Amino acid sequence: MDINFKKPAVQKTRIPASRIFAIRKLSENHFDPTWHAHSEYQLFLVLEGSGTKFIGNTMKSFGKGDLTFIGPNIPHLWRSEDYYFDPQSDKRSKGLVIYLNGSALEKFIEKEEFNQLKILLGKVRHGMEIHGETATETIDLMHGLLHVHGMESVIQLLKILGVLAKSNEYNLLHYGEILDEPKEVETNRINIVYNYAFTNFKKKITLDEVAALLSMTSTSFSRYFTAKTSKTFSYFIAELRISHACKLLSNSENMSVSQICYDSGFNTLSNFNKQFKTFVGVTPKEYRQKFLTL
Repeated sequence: MDINFKKPAVQKTRIPASRIFAIRKLSENHFDPTWHAHSEYQLFLVLEGSGTKFIGNTMKSFGKGDLTFIGPNIPHLWRSEDYYFDPQSDKRSKGLVIYLNGSALEKFIEKEEFNQLKILLGKVRHGMEIHGETATETIDLMHGLLHVHGMESVIQLLKILGVLAKSNEYNLLHYGEILDEPKEVETNRINIVYNYAFTNFKKKITLDEVAALLSMTSTSFSRYFTAKTSKTFSYFIAELRISHACKLLSNSENMSVSQICYDSGFNTLSNFNKQFKTFVGVTPKEYRQKFLTL
């Protein structure tokens, strides 16, 4: 399946000049498939849909209830499962997103009363995945924000930030720090690679064929990809395959481990078992058993 990236990867502000934040409900067949970045902080809740999210150099599966808070200029992508791109599918991807004006927020954080907010915004520059009671409370407040306006909306927003600032129920997602907005040519290149990888990870992919997409030698591409993503291309492909296998193991009881191995792009069961345990910490059978006993 080919995806035509029409949107610019480095996107302009989503917030009107007269506001410090904007909240939007999303309802599409699939989420935006473009790896992109922007200058706002973004708090994103998945209401419906599933797939794989890329936050900086971290890749993780997402589903309903996934709540992620990211800082400015972190390249990101919520890539819906393939069946959401099927024109005949009746599945929808729905989300609730808050964009926050960083320069407006940063005027507050130098004041003593906003010290917790300053610490939070520092953490968010690595991306945060929020869970537990914090996620539940934040989600309720986000829905409430849809129904208030003016000063009440700002108070509601500060309540959300206050809940997040006091919590330790989160995982950081991006390792390293992003200070500058990525160049559009770079994000467009990575989009080409990501799109090709998503379409072809079930079969053998060589460095030469991927490098050719960017008119590079395999050696140059290997160095380039590692520099931009903090991982080798082979590691990235292994991540995609293991992520796909995890979804099948937890949702496809009629498929054997052997079938899942080959459907995920592995050539031998022994290599699949070895790679799976390296990435996940348990064998595929042990992973499946965890879901069967829930």
